[in-house]
Amino acid sequence: MNKLTAFNLTPDEFDKIRKLIHKKAGISMSDAKRSLVAGRLRKRLVALDLDSYEAYYQYLKKDQTGEMQRFIDLLTTNETWFFREERHFEYLTEFLQQQPKAKSLNIWSAASSSGEETYSIAMTMAETMGVTSPWNILGTDISSRILDRAKKGIYMKSKIKGLSSPMKRKYMLNGVREFEDYLAVVPELRKKIKFQPFNLITSPLPTVKFDIIFCRNVLIYFNQQHKKEVIHRLASCLKVGGYFFPGHSESLHGLYDELKAVAPSIYQKTKRSS
Repeated sequence: MNKLTAFNLTPDEFDKIRKLIHKKAGISMSDAKRSLVAGRLRKRLVALDLDSYEAYYQYLKKDQTGEMQRFIDLLTTNETWFFREERHFEYLTEFLQQQPKAKSLNIWSAASSSGEETYSIAMTMAETMGVTSPWNILGTDISSRILDRAKKGIYMKSKIKGLSSPMKRKYMLNGVREFEDYLAVVPELRKKIKFQPFNLITSPLPTVKFDIIFCRNVLIYFNQQHKKEVIHRLASCLKVGGYFFPGHSESLHGLYDELKAVAPSIYQKTKRSS
């Protein structure tokens, strides 16, 4: 039997693993995620020559080799693409068109994943404010592995979604020789972005105040209490009058009274956090 198919994630093992990811990253996993968890962790059992998910759990508890970060990476990596949820970028453009080009603006992509969202924000900023205007973007994610990809800004041509041909021509470079199947974000945009690790539940908050915060398609993985904690933490970093963008399927109703809906899945901070 192929060893990859021989492992069985028992209910007890799954319960231990989901409690661990909840403790480390605040992520809640329902019973329906059991097969997903088994699939994502199976190759680690093989790589470490372990014979069960229980053995892997015990290995994680020792965490002597940095395996915990790899574990978090495997269970928190989600699909993303350029200009996902396009209405957000249309609204962002409308907001930027009302700002003086000399105005300093700070934007936070709080769940930046492999960088497509963050670079989409940067392209929107460049199109409306100009590349040399005083705007800056912070891109954060809990996964250090995925952040390494974001920092490089290199994407396979065949896997790029949502990026128009004019945007590709203007803000992406074609790879040559062994990299001919790839596109790279132009240096002018990359230097406007700082990527760094960040745990939405536990990491110290940035000291800067932001005009706009994107935190999309990650709140769905938290329970209600952790959603409230995350929103309160992020909103405390948002300027009064600033905008918060969650995912289209994520409502902030009842989570934070000082964020008022101004459009579908777009909120504005109305007063200073107490």
